[in-house]
Amino acid sequence: MTKVASVLGIAAAGVLATACATTTHDAARMEARTTLANAAELSGTDAADVVGKTSIAWGDRFTAANLFERATDDRASVGKRFNLAGAYLVTGREAQAAALYRELVRDGQFTYAYSNRPMDNRNVPVRRFNIADESARRLAQIEARNPAFAPAPASGVLSAESFGTPVSATVGGLPGGRISDERAMALDAATNGG
Repeated sequence: MTKVASVLGIAAAGVLATACATTTHDAARMEARTTLANAAELSGTDAADVVGKTSIAWGDRFTAANLFERATDDRASVGKRFNLAGAYLVTGREAQAAALYRELVRDGQFTYAYSNRPMDNRNVPVRRFNIADESARRLAQIEARNPAFAPAPASGVLSAESFGTPVSATVGGLPGGRISDERAMALDAATNGG
């Protein structure tokens, strides 16, 4: 019981830390590490989603993707899937992002969200958007960059360019699936220093 209480304390601290703009990058990374390590005990809470938003705001995209994966494992709401799709997109996993955006074009029709501000530029305005509309816009951009991610035409005939091989935008490439928490944090540290 004590472990559950302490884990819930961590989740509450995560919510407070996210709401407070004075959180340091090191504190955010420690919070992400703790949340990932205790994901099973935090099941049923929004801790992974909240800490994922903090991580992405600090530019720790790979760690945020892992946190959003945990959040959708627990409860795959429209908002959580949208966050995961965005994290996949910015980490070069366009095929996974496109698959989620296709679902969200349908499922997010009546769901509105607000954008987050990056921690390094608090002057970026917050905007309100419809998740289905934004998902359709992002999906169109992905398909324009790489026609291999576009669905096959109704006729079933594929064009020659649709056989192109998707290339990761990340140096070294990433597997199509999940990456370990340690690797995610190492990639973020290499990208953002630290």
